[in-house]
Amino acid sequence: MDRLDNISENEIRIIGANLEMQQPESPKRKPWYLAVLALAVLIIGLTTYLIRGCGSEPSTTVEQVTVDNDSVKISAYVEIADTMINNVNLHRFIPVNAKPKLVLGLIKEIPANYILGAMAADFSVDNGVYSVTGAFVIHGEMLSHSKSKYGFCALLKDSVVIGNDLTTSYFERAIEENGDFFRQHALVHESEVVNKVISKVCALRRSLCRLNDGRLCIIDTDMSVSMDDFSEALRLYGVSEAIALMGSGAAVRWATDEAGRRYIAGADEYEFPNDVVNYIVWESIDFGEK
Repeated sequence: MDRLDNISENEIRIIGANLEMQQPESPKRKPWYLAVLALAVLIIGLTTYLIRGCGSEPSTTVEQVTVDNDSVKISAYVEIADTMINNVNLHRFIPVNAKPKLVLGLIKEIPANYILGAMAADFSVDNGVYSVTGAFVIHGEMLSHSKSKYGFCALLKDSVVIGNDLTTSYFERAIEENGDFFRQHALVHESEVVNKVISKVCALRRSLCRLNDGRLCIIDTDMSVSMDDFSEALRLYGVSEAIALMGSGAAVRWATDEAGRRYIAGADEYEFPNDVVNYIVWESIDFGEK
């Protein structure tokens, strides 16, 4: 969910008299106090340099998240790992002690209790009117019922289901149980690459995955790859189910590690349409229970 500043070097110069300009008729021994004075000037100069030059750290793309509840940093966080498979860089984000949900509307300031999040369902525009692409249910309210994509994610009270089915009953269950539901391109199903996805177009990719050990995670890449190559890399990584998430350069993803550092990818200042932009976020259980 990675812009470094260059740090200019500093110089210290000690200006004194040029002893070569002085030509005494006979050699004289230098007074001992001149050496002491020169040493004192050098110490003062170094001290000033350390205070002024090293007192601040260079800015980075990592934010330090400040919260009132210290348990968020300790018990609710994201496990972050990087690897390369088939020459595809993969960044994996596993939430710990947090529960996923859908959020509708532009998030300009990320709440501290949202430890992991990414833009979820695609949206499109037709004659100036924006709409979510594919079926979409948020907190039991149906906003769209299109079946244009086979992949889906259903977020119910006690379970999260990722699948590949155009007529799944989880859509109705999400409405009945006040849950969430959205559709996206299916990438991996039952540990195999979905053959319906055949795309050689290279772009940044992002996905919602269930690993073979049952854990949910987000996996994305910072390089342009085809959807086929990305899906194959996910399968080799050990993903049993995966659907795409918005993965363009403007789509936002963030993750907060155990130390409270938040890593953000994407153009978070881009003004997406507020009535259709949506996210899947993991909210800290600590916050949710209080």
